[in-house]
Amino acid sequence: MPQISAVLLHDLPGPLGELKAALERQSVKTQVARTCQEALYLLVGPDPPLLIFTDSQLPDGTWSDVVRMACQAPTPTSVIVVSRLVDVSFYLDTLERGAFDFIAPPFEPMELAHIVQCGVDHTLALRGAEAHAGSRAGTLPAGALRPSIRT
Repeated sequence: MPQISAVLLHDLPGPLGELKAALERQSVKTQVARTCQEALYLLVGPDPPLLIFTDSQLPDGTWSDVVRMACQAPTPTSVIVVSRLVDVSFYLDTLERGAFDFIAPPFEPMELAHIVQCGVDHTLALRGAEAHAGSRAGTLPAGALRPSIRT
């Protein structure tokens, strides 16, 4: 099993800062991206993450843009939407539109470990199915996206 890697996609302090610490306590390797473009760069790179935890609003998009990017990337990645508050309607919307899961603080260690493991299992199953079936139909070729990261 590869080391679990996750991108935390957010631009403001908040629950994802708490989540980063909680994930690192569980030996999850984390990277932070502040925009959809930065996340896209990581998704199409040589070592794409197994998971993306994304805030609902970003400077250049929303959680649904992140889900769309993950679906179109050459290598599958599960997207987990992080909200500041529990909102059942929002939760259902994220799942219906392709997010793997939805979480809100507090991040209880046992629950977080379960979500991470299920997300990793989902990603690995998708990657295994892709390898078995050949290239994913309707996805972008590995070199098709060359985002420029603003610094």
